[in-house]
Amino acid sequence: MKRKALNSLDFANNLILIPARSGSTRVRNKNIRLLGGKPLIAYAIEEALRSKSGRVIVSTNSSQIADISLQYGAEVPFLRPEELSTETASTLSALLHALIWFKENEGWIPKMVAFRPPTSPFIKHKTIQDMFKILLGKPQINSVTTIMKPKTHPFTIVRKRHDGIIENGIITLEDKNVNDIERSQDWPEVWEDSPACRVIKKRYLENFLDNDKNHYNISKRIYDVDNCIGYEVSKIEGFDIDEEEDFTIAQLLLNTTQNQQSEKVYS
Repeated sequence: MKRKALNSLDFANNLILIPARSGSTRVRNKNIRLLGGKPLIAYAIEEALRSKSGRVIVSTNSSQIADISLQYGAEVPFLRPEELSTETASTLSALLHALIWFKENEGWIPKMVAFRPPTSPFIKHKTIQDMFKILLGKPQINSVTTIMKPKTHPFTIVRKRHDGIIENGIITLEDKNVNDIERSQDWPEVWEDSPACRVIKKRYLENFLDNDKNHYNISKRIYDVDNCIGYEVSKIEGFDIDEEEDFTIAQLLLNTTQNQQSEKVYS
């Protein structure tokens, strides 16, 4: 019998969960708002399906979002309870609800889970594939998360006192701060955490599955911050729609990307 390659993804045992609650206050109907003529959530669904890395499930409290998600090929086996769909509900609660639902209704707990919010529409299927493969090939590691070059370096952060005087050098890295290193080219290299995609192993999530189901709001990150690899993405892939003006920026980015692709085809 032929041995499975180390980086071969076991589609049937992995889950790509796309959380998409209704009721966003900062950007109304964010998850189904049109971007480039398609609902925002469609981008996450299509690239997740193209990755062929796991079952693509949308967790939502909205029948409208559920119907749209089904049209684009995702599974929507349940509706998330309203109490787990509020602005104060933890991110982890949506994932735990899905895992408990699958455990009780299908007797299934995925080996690896990708948590893939639709608010980062430019993450490509290859990125999702690579993150699963990296985690599969690292037996001792529990998580992989997207990271990107930061918009600003921590050394530029200052504190303003009540008298208006600023305090410089409040962030220290490698036992040095901005007052010790004048040239920005010499500052320690850092990255910014991006919520675009997290991939987590079952053994980390199982720590929470034995908790009482009424206690979903566990104050823990969705991935193992103490045992995690960073996967660097571009600022475009890591772009997150969080405010109204972000939709305008996203449309410009989409137009630019489409124009570049057209130029490649006709060049």
